[in-house]
Amino acid sequence: MRLSGADNIVLTGFMGTGKSEVGKVLARALGCAFVDVDAAIEKRSGMSISDIFETQGEAVFRRIESEVIGELSRRKRSVIATGGGAVVSADNRVALRSGGIIVCLTASVRTILHRVRGNADRPLLKGEHPEQRIQELLEARRPFYALADIMVATDGKRPEEIVDEIIERVALLSAERKKGQRVMKTIQKVAVKLGSRSYTISIGNGVLDRLGEQMVPFGFSRKIGVISNPTVFKLYGERVMQSLRSSGFEPFSILIPDGEKYKNLKSVETILTRLLEERLDRKACLVALGGGVIGDIAGFVASLYMRGISFVQVPTTLLSQVDSSVGGKTGVNHPLGKNMIGAFYQPRLVWIDTATLRTLPQRELLCGIAEVIKYGIIWDEAFFAFLEQQRLQLLGLDPAVLAEVVKISCSIKAQVVAKDEREGGLRAILNFGHTVGHAIETETSYSRFLHGEAVAIGMAAAARLAHRLKMLDKQSVMRIKTLIADYELPTDIPEGMDPERLCAHMTIDKKAEAGRVTFVLPERIGSVRIVKDVDISKIKQVLS
Repeated sequence: MRLSGADNIVLTGFMGTGKSEVGKVLARALGCAFVDVDAAIEKRSGMSISDIFETQGEAVFRRIESEVIGELSRRKRSVIATGGGAVVSADNRVALRSGGIIVCLTASVRTILHRVRGNADRPLLKGEHPEQRIQELLEARRPFYALADIMVATDGKRPEEIVDEIIERVALLSAERKKGQRVMKTIQKVAVKLGSRSYTISIGNGVLDRLGEQMVPFGFSRKIGVISNPTVFKLYGERVMQSLRSSGFEPFSILIPDGEKYKNLKSVETILTRLLEERLDRKACLVALGGGVIGDIAGFVASLYMRGISFVQVPTTLLSQVDSSVGGKTGVNHPLGKNMIGAFYQPRLVWIDTATLRTLPQRELLCGIAEVIKYGIIWDEAFFAFLEQQRLQLLGLDPAVLAEVVKISCSIKAQVVAKDEREGGLRAILNFGHTVGHAIETETSYSRFLHGEAVAIGMAAAARLAHRLKMLDKQSVMRIKTLIADYELPTDIPEGMDPERLCAHMTIDKKAEAGRVTFVLPERIGSVRIVKDVDISKIKQVLS
């Protein structure tokens, strides 16, 4: 393979993943120049990277780094190896992508630690706990590394093997670009059948840029409000905005802070004020770009503005893709209870790009898996078994397994919602694990546990309660608890949490009736029953 006249190959990735060594071998194999960004910085400044950090600080280093990257990105037919933190800067990412294919090299924490241990020229790893620092930096940078065109693992591989893999995969990508063709992404569709309020859930991998064209047939007004948070918008906002602009819309963004604690009436008022300032009309549409918090708030605002305008869900977390974006539940929290203020209000479209899950922190991914496990317990034992068998593939974000998991989860929820849109009966089974989960979230002011973690604890508690009520056999209880734990989710009530207080929260939960606690309890894996007025003493025993 030979690089075209315009293409560079840019190697990104964490320190110790082999960018410099692999880059040199790759450049020789391609017969082109090799440039190391860190070496260029040292040449320009006349100082080592470590000395720049020590004498001038990281901010100065990052400024010099951006200047160097801006210049190097204009080169032709080169292999460019960047520093580990270069891709955090949006300007750097734009510059590097402008003329090149970005390849991210990855490695495990153990491998990285082995490779960099004893290297004094690693200023960000100075201190007593380098392994912990590596994990912290990796987690912070993971979303930016995941934006690469190609990801290549380097653990246990020789540079020559890594280069062979890079050349093969770059050749395929280059051929597609040279022909001017975009790979048509397969879209799987799930219908939510609600008469005049019916809509489609569309699921694909790498389809975010096609959002605008999907919205054109609805006849929305040109002005579109995109509601997101700073974290998600930094990753995907410009792609969504450009997709909308390319389809003739005039998008504007409204960002609210990231986190469950901002899912409140204050955020709703902030968004409504902006919509009024922008003078949106009745044919306007809002786009919810983000996780469950964004989707819930955006949908609730859409139900309120001018007594109801359209909205489209673009969920970017697994939890929101398989659960909160589907079914039309919208709303906000109150200090006295979670989701107590809201409305049933269906979106016009749910557009799911599973590629966004590559930038999801591991903890957020696991929270989504909690809701996925829920579907197996309440509806489909075969799906539960699939999750038992495909754990490593799902945790590794295998595209085929991920697509199957999202599709099956959405299909189950769509079937339930179609039979009971407003939770008059059957739909309540979707609250499995949530009675205890919401109580834990309320008791901890939504700050200690993520939603999926609280639901995981709630599902395990519900299984134990079902066994105590002689509804579920011990083997099924253990099977449920084991699967939850295997996906690295909590199963036990937090130590020191008062059962009395948890029960008090349950009595004002929106599922309670006249202060009596209602539980969704499994009879077997794949089938649950709604049990009203559960003996409070039995609940306390399970929570103790």
